[in-house]
Amino acid sequence: MRPINAVLVHHDPVVARGLADSLRPEFRKLAVAGSFYEAQAEIVRLHARFVIVDLELLSCAEVKRLCSEFPATAFACIHRLADEAMWQETLAVGAVDCCQANDIRGILRASERQLKTLIAAA
Repeated sequence: MRPINAVLVHHDPVVARGLADSLRPEFRKLAVAGSFYEAQAEIVRLHARFVIVDLELLSCAEVKRLCSEFPATAFACIHRLADEAMWQETLAVGAVDCCQANDIRGILRASERQLKTLIAAA
């Protein structure tokens, strides 16, 4: 288990539930949000240091805004059709990674990088 709290922001509650069930054992706490404002609230409530953002729900402009509002939090974007162009665009707005929505290992690798960054900063 990673000793950080995380938030999953997803457009589909059924898919989000399944993804959350897969990810929940990997984090201290994991909350699910279904909108930009719910994501903000959950990040604050949990003091989340890692957020998984579904790009079918939030735009890159919204991801950029979240990255600006929460600079101590890492944002990994997911999309069912993630590609190189999408990866470059999300990195440009401040995300740490962008991967396929079903790539659990990719999501966890991104969280590991965040954890190493937090440990190095401590």
